[in-house]
Amino acid sequence: MRTSRDVFLTIGKGSYTIHTPLENDELDRIKGLIDEACGEIITGAKQEDLLMITCLKLAYSLDSVNEKLKKVLATIDEEG
Repeated sequence: MRTSRDVFLTIGKGSYTIHTPLENDELDRIKGLIDEACGEIITGAKQEDLLMITCLKLAYSLDSVNEKLKKVLATIDEEG
């Protein structure tokens, strides 16, 4: 069983402490995805707006991967 611990996470202009059982490599991958989705900090943007933009970009990425996976699975079903 994994032991939970407190870690720091930066999103936009804010830093947050979260309690997680994730291993360092898992957490690094997630931080990378967040950093990629957050992109450059928009000068003058409020933290709430940065969080919303990041959330929308992550949701779009997840939806895109989901659609591609559906097409791959449909192709496999057709061939099988």
